[in-house]
Amino acid sequence: MITEGDIVPITATLHNAGPLAAPPLTVSFYATPTLGSGVLIGTAFVPNVPVGGMSQASIAWNTLGFTGTVPVRVVIDPYNRIAETNENNNAAAANVTIRTRPDLQIPAISLSDPEPVAGQPVTVRVTLRSGGQTAASTSALALYDGNPASSGLLLGEGTPAVPGEGETALDFTWTPTTPGLHRLFAVGDRNNVVNEFDEGNNQTWRDVYVGFAGPLLVDSGTATDPAYSPGRGYGFVDEGQPDVIATCGAGSRPEETLRRDPEGRVVYRFDHMLPGHFYHLDVTLYECDGAGRQETVKVDGNQVISPTVDLGDGQVHRLSTRLDPALYADHVISVTVEAPGIDGAVVSEINLHDVDYRYADAGGTNDPQYPGSRNYGWLDGVANTAWGTLPYKSVRVDQSDNELRYRFDSLDPAERYNVHLTFWQGSGATRIQKVQLDGADTGTTVNVETGVRRDITVAVPLTAYENDGSLVVGIVRTNATTGAMVNEVALEEETLSVSAGCVAPFTPSFTEAYGSVTLNGQPAPAGAVVQAVSPRGDTVGCFTVTTGGQYGLMRIYGEDPTANPPIPGMRAGEPVAFRVDGASAVATPLLYWQDDRAAHRVDLAAGGVQGQSILLAPGWNLISLRVEPPAPLVNQVLSSLGSRYDRVLSETGVHVPSLPAVYNTLKELHSKQGYYLRLTGSTSANLLAEGLPVAANTPIMLHRGWNWIGYLPEATLPVTQALQSINGLYQRVLSLDKTYDPALPDFSTLKQMEPGQGYLIYMNQDATLTYPAGGAGAQGSKGAEEQGSKGAEVLGCTVQPTPYATPVYGSMLVNGEPAPAGTRVEVLTPRNEVAGCFVVEQSGQYGLMHVYGADLTANPSIPGFQAGEQLRFRVNGIEVMPTRPLAWQDDKTPHRIDLGVMAGQPHRLYLPLVKEERTYRTIAELTVVNCSKGA
Repeated sequence: MITEGDIVPITATLHNAGPLAAPPLTVSFYATPTLGSGVLIGTAFVPNVPVGGMSQASIAWNTLGFTGTVPVRVVIDPYNRIAETNENNNAAAANVTIRTRPDLQIPAISLSDPEPVAGQPVTVRVTLRSGGQTAASTSALALYDGNPASSGLLLGEGTPAVPGEGETALDFTWTPTTPGLHRLFAVGDRNNVVNEFDEGNNQTWRDVYVGFAGPLLVDSGTATDPAYSPGRGYGFVDEGQPDVIATCGAGSRPEETLRRDPEGRVVYRFDHMLPGHFYHLDVTLYECDGAGRQETVKVDGNQVISPTVDLGDGQVHRLSTRLDPALYADHVISVTVEAPGIDGAVVSEINLHDVDYRYADAGGTNDPQYPGSRNYGWLDGVANTAWGTLPYKSVRVDQSDNELRYRFDSLDPAERYNVHLTFWQGSGATRIQKVQLDGADTGTTVNVETGVRRDITVAVPLTAYENDGSLVVGIVRTNATTGAMVNEVALEEETLSVSAGCVAPFTPSFTEAYGSVTLNGQPAPAGAVVQAVSPRGDTVGCFTVTTGGQYGLMRIYGEDPTANPPIPGMRAGEPVAFRVDGASAVATPLLYWQDDRAAHRVDLAAGGVQGQSILLAPGWNLISLRVEPPAPLVNQVLSSLGSRYDRVLSETGVHVPSLPAVYNTLKELHSKQGYYLRLTGSTSANLLAEGLPVAANTPIMLHRGWNWIGYLPEATLPVTQALQSINGLYQRVLSLDKTYDPALPDFSTLKQMEPGQGYLIYMNQDATLTYPAGGAGAQGSKGAEEQGSKGAEVLGCTVQPTPYATPVYGSMLVNGEPAPAGTRVEVLTPRNEVAGCFVVEQSGQYGLMHVYGADLTANPSIPGFQAGEQLRFRVNGIEVMPTRPLAWQDDKTPHRIDLGVMAGQPHRLYLPLVKEERTYRTIAELTVVNCSKGA
């Protein structure tokens, strides 16, 4: 193969076909470039050509300037100086293919991190390309920090070869030592050993801005509090009157050393910030001179921490905020702490952290798929912008199942993280969703209601990522099998707790807690953070575990309403909630706060939280929990219902959410107990309760008389099987709308017990109920709980249950014959309200039928009996006289009332088909003595 610029020998063979020898002659060689006409490329002298013989003419051709397919023409005796028998055969031609020379170019300089920081290595990839058809042999490729013509620093060199019309890449490791603007130069064929078409395009450059090597931790008023200079790139800027260095107390703690500006404006400047990075600004403010400063924190004149901080409380204020990248688009920020007044502004610490922050506009344009190029993103779901394109309106939704997942890799076990989630929907039914981390419930549940934005933050426990550096955030819908959704997801590194430790607001009133602590069934490791939380969600105590499996003594502070602004904390008699690494913990025993300054042992079990979903009907429901809530306060356990309930009853107390807490005698909800709950509105709702699962065979202590009990198994079981441990020790069991009486098995309507339902049981004596451990029932727990309370539909009759009832039962004759299946029995109040209803299933009898009392506290009130009112009966629309009168009482005691419809002058009565999950046969012809209008 010939390359442009090669010296190529061209030889022509001459033949003399004439009768005489040819005298000396000239042979000329011509070549035609791609554009243009033939040019003379050489001439050869031939001494003679013998008769009938041959001679050769040769030249050495420099092909420079010729490429592609080049015609080469040879002409003998071009000037016709020799007489020949034929002058027309003196020329010949041939094509020569010539490849273009190498042309080395550098089309790209790329960095593994386009915004590197000083002191951290970065890979610089230089791509070398040849524009010619001929391969370029090995040559020096060099990378410089700065122009090599102006003393640029050589960072590295390699000797790659490049194929013709191809490219190769060489990686260099660069560790920038100084922040600021750097210009990287790449030079190909540095020693000019390659014969190229163009020697002037062998280098290129790229500007790279290098950030500071964070974090920049400034302890104001100490030797680590430098003055700003361009060379340093950060520090305080002393404006106006000179700043004053002061100390509080011994000055041994970071918050006890201060920088004070008499004119009320402490200023710090930070250079070399990177617009593609995210930063936390952490500020510690504290005063000990009693000046009562009101301080604001601003960046470039914009207040970034709100509200204004009141230092008059004498407390240490540690504040953290993530800065908007728009503030440092020019790589520089100015931080000012301002306080009006003659005492000046003070700062204890000011720290700037380059943090790991990864954001996904779920369903929007910035919603990466995992793993992609950023090591995080969605694993499933579909993007949807039907509700809008704003970040909190675009949505990713999973219609294939009830869980939507995002994954984050490369988490640093030396750091701590939070997950931020935004939920909003523009239409549709309320979605009840819980948040999981690596498949474990976090105890965080959110109701996504139409038009209401919900922003939540979940702390990520170290155990979730310390071994594999990976985290999967799951959003699980609990009130449907599909449709989990989220609008925004972000993972954010936490800095304040790393730099400042575990912090809770201090007040003079406190109690202390200590004990064992487990996380996901294992002793909590050193470094785990235990938090005490008030009913209002404020952190009121905090402890960092130093000995695995133990915490405390941890102070838990009371509130100080006299401060301005008030300092949050506990109030007398309130239960303390606990979290371990952000996961809800069950406390044993519960701690009710008092300002007793005493130590209380409270063992904590966190993690492994499960959810239980119970479908509630409008009106009264009788429910129970098979999980133990970590924070058992009524409003917290029922938070998924929002304001959809207005009354909860227990065996010993009442909770009305509209009343002040002091008037409510029911404070907590627990497993193993039954509760009446009144749901407002006209639609059903899902209650999602979360807590640690309670074993099905956990003992339940029962006393003589009525007990309101919960149901712990996860499967539906026949009543007799579920209660076999107390067989013979109880008189009857009531659900919301049915009764089981072992003395009246044929009349009992309660056949089985279901998860999520509560029950009332009358005991003959004290005993312990133990449900069977495990075991399969007639129906899985999910199905039973989805059934929920039937509410207004009881055995095919329309009636509204209340907690007040008396059961009635008896035989039923129609025209002297057993009443056929499908016969409807109703109980009427003096106001003609239907307060009880039963459809005959077993010929000739009815019951046990609940006859309900009125609930005048409901809005609107629920019809029913009042004490002492006589029961009236109606059979298939015809009122009949019972065998004996009965005055209604809320006694929950079975009363036998036999009913009979006697034959007289016959009238034909045709009744409709009645259905209740199965089809009943059409009732045959009946004979009655009298027929009312209703007949």
